Amino acid sequence: MTGVIVSSCSTTSKIPDDDQLFIGLKEIQYKGYDKNTYKDHFIATQTEIEAALATAPNGALFGSPYYRTPFPYGLWIWNWADGSSGKFKKWLNSSFGKAPVLMSKVNPRLRASVAKSVLRNNGYVHGNVTFEEITQRNPKKVKIAYTVHPDSLFLIDSMAYVNFPEEMQELIDSTMRDAEIKKGDPFAVSSLDAERSRLSMLFRNNGYYYYSSGYASYLADTFDVPNRAKLRLQLADSLPEDVLKKWYIGQIRMKMRRSSREEPTDSIGQRFLKIFYTGKRSPIRPRVILRDIKLRPRQAFSYDSYLESIQNINGAGLFSSTDFQFTPRAGTDTLDLDLTCTFDKPWDFYIEGNMKNRTIGRVGPELKVGFTRRNAFRGGEKIDLNLHGSYEWQTGGGGSDKNYYSYGADASVEFPRIIAPSFIINNALKQKKDGRIKLPRRFYSTPWTVAKLSADIIQRPGYYKMHIVSGEWSYKWQTSEQEKHQFSPLTAKYQYKNRQTEKFINILKQHPYLQVTMSDYFIPKMRYTYTYSSRKNSTHPYTWETTLEESGNFVSLLFMARGDSWNQKNKRMFNTPYSQFLKIETDYTKTWPLDSKSKLVGHINIGYIHSYGNATDYPFTEGFYVGGANSVRAFSARTIGPGQFHGDMDRQNAFLYQHGNSKLVLNLEYRRRLFGELHGAIFLDAGNVWAKNRDENYGETSFKLSEHVKQLATGTGLGLRYDLEFLILRVDWGFGLHVPYKTSKSGYFNIERFKDMHTLHLAIGYPF
Repeated sequence: MTGVIVSSCSTTSKIPDDDQLFIGLKEIQYKGYDKNTYKDHFIATQTEIEAALATAPNGALFGSPYYRTPFPYGLWIWNWADGSSGKFKKWLNSSFGKAPVLMSKVNPRLRASVAKSVLRNNGYVHGNVTFEEITQRNPKKVKIAYTVHPDSLFLIDSMAYVNFPEEMQELIDSTMRDAEIKKGDPFAVSSLDAERSRLSMLFRNNGYYYYSSGYASYLADTFDVPNRAKLRLQLADSLPEDVLKKWYIGQIRMKMRRSSREEPTDSIGQRFLKIFYTGKRSPIRPRVILRDIKLRPRQAFSYDSYLESIQNINGAGLFSSTDFQFTPRAGTDTLDLDLTCTFDKPWDFYIEGNMKNRTIGRVGPELKVGFTRRNAFRGGEKIDLNLHGSYEWQTGGGGSDKNYYSYGADASVEFPRIIAPSFIINNALKQKKDGRIKLPRRFYSTPWTVAKLSADIIQRPGYYKMHIVSGEWSYKWQTSEQEKHQFSPLTAKYQYKNRQTEKFINILKQHPYLQVTMSDYFIPKMRYTYTYSSRKNSTHPYTWETTLEESGNFVSLLFMARGDSWNQKNKRMFNTPYSQFLKIETDYTKTWPLDSKSKLVGHINIGYIHSYGNATDYPFTEGFYVGGANSVRAFSARTIGPGQFHGDMDRQNAFLYQHGNSKLVLNLEYRRRLFGELHGAIFLDAGNVWAKNRDENYGETSFKLSEHVKQLATGTGLGLRYDLEFLILRVDWGFGLHVPYKTSKSGYFNIERFKDMHTLHLAIGYPF
């Protein structure tokens, strides 16, 4: 007890007589308002209010304004070391000390006034915020209790645009469906500002370079109609001539430098376009930069084109800095553009290392060493080469034949453009009705063509030596803020074993299914992925991603051309049977905000593979599996399914069996901010994989609609997430509720032992 009293006194020993120590907030109370009216708007307002009122006390738990640790060591150190002339105390205080958070600094009256302004800015015109200082047992310590009284929400009654020139008014009238202010919307400053910004963007995209949102102001009448606002947006009088004039792009002068101090010594170009550089030739081909610049001579200035140009040039990863400067030409309506680009370092060298710890009881180190070359062919290309290797040993003992190792190399080239045969590009051009050529739709960001090649050798002493060679040619592009595409017309993976032992051959004989999953294969694939995301400011954000793959169909057509049947099995390419299948996988995630601190997130993942033609089954590497940190979190990866199968084989070989050709995963997660940057979660997961019935040892592995509920492994659990801004640290503790196979326990909750019903996962980032 004496120690507690001493500690308590030490936290207030240096508090001035006319001040007090702030030790946190009581939970903010909201009174006199129906939270279900304009719920999303109220949640956004609540978030702003709590940000204005929040103040972290000394010893705040994860930065929380409500909770403190019982050991505010920073304040203790400050009280002990402040004012000392000793070097150690000075260092300790500057490194770990924390001055007391005083009530005079918190200033609750000012914060309540700011929160009241937040209410008014969001349409709660008559809202108010009050506070009470709650003195603790120690009179030098105080908590603050805020009460928010939102009152009635004012709505928009009407909107008019006044004093705009005829051409600008036509632009406004033609885009009214995009207006940020509509009748019945909350009378919020953010909406008013958004509409002014929209008009500013509209005008600047149509040549009005010098227009700014501040040139128009609102007049509001809140007395004519109760709880309603009649608005007028009026353009200011006596604006400069340049503001109301349309401007056109003139000369474009590009200066390319290898360093900030380098000055160009030569140039190429014509009257309207010149490129300045140092050396015998330009360090990058001019057309590469021109392709990324969407501003063109003699065209009206467009702010969107300007932003797109910046995004494209910076997105190429070639330059450490870029600078756009527009200069009006005296006596004309022309803007000259000066663009200065300074190249980044051309070479990067990297070393990566990590430690693997597999759920099947294997651990070991992994190392990767490589380098990157930028602007390799003077076209913005990036080359990446690396060597890598890993070594794993079986925990719990075992001979040298239990230790695995692998090594290999990767190479890739990225081109900041679409590289395709000329006839494809030419066919993409469309004819207008008047016979003129219409260029293809512009990309939202820089498109990329990526070529990859990799080779790996896997050594399993006592079992086999395997070679894996893969290659890919793919395109990545974005057509809008919401839509992304990736198309890989050629993806090939070749796996073959040039050595296998009698021991491994005997294992294959005992398990015929493994003869298929572990056999040599050649997978010539084509893949397309489409991703659609809601807008950034969406109140209910969602993401949908679908991938469609096919393998072996084009090769089968070649074999048919020489007379082989489509359904003939084991046709060979590179002396190996090639795979033939269709595969589709779709993933959907949606978020529903519940209040300013919590939200509900739903997720569904479905996948299916159909093998046919040359193949009787899919390759092992293409199979689906469930379990793990991002799936059904009550179970480890590859420990559920297929179907009702529950293998009793050793952990080392279990992963060879537990996968399937179809998958269903369902997740529902409640996320809530606990305090500071610490977030909590409660989740419910369900899922399984299924496959065609294999042999009597597997039991029922195929999907049965009549038993689909029983066939889904389900689990619940709790999680913590700590937001470090640059990454999310996550821990999830899952508890199993039901397994799809038969156990000694009857009923739905059929997990036999407590030790089998929970799993702990450590991960980075959210699971979905």
